[in-house]
Amino acid sequence: MARNLGIKEAKQRAGRFCAFRERSPNELLEKIQSWGLSEESAAKLVAELTKEGFVDEQRFANAYCNDKFEFNSWGKNKIKASIYSHKLSSTALQEALDRIDPEKYAERLFDLAKTKWERLSSEEKLKRKQKTVSYLANKGFEQDLIWAAIEKLEAESL
Repeated sequence: MARNLGIKEAKQRAGRFCAFRERSPNELLEKIQSWGLSEESAAKLVAELTKEGFVDEQRFANAYCNDKFEFNSWGKNKIKASIYSHKLSSTALQEALDRIDPEKYAERLFDLAKTKWERLSSEEKLKRKQKTVSYLANKGFEQDLIWAAIEKLEAESL
């Protein structure tokens, strides 16, 4: 553990820490505590930085959900599971998930399904379907949407 910091120095470090990328309030709290500040002092500092706009729960949730969908092609289930450690409010998380464009979401799911389906063209039909469903479920997409995409793929391949 590093030497204990004063409040003023911790605030400066925390500001730089937040400027690098979006941070969740919980992530910032843990970081400040790792610098040797008490839990009470760290909580006050997080509240102060929140008030000043350095950290914002909703802004973090929006950025996190957008990035995981856009760059990692994750579905909503996987995003929810991975963001759990940030201890966000369910309202902030749901708002962020709702910001994902449903058309784009369905299109991404179908594109992933089609790519996987085509890669498995040498497999027997049941195995192909099973592997595609498993792949999409691991990506975090919802079962009803997965099966709708599989049915569409099967109809196209007839």
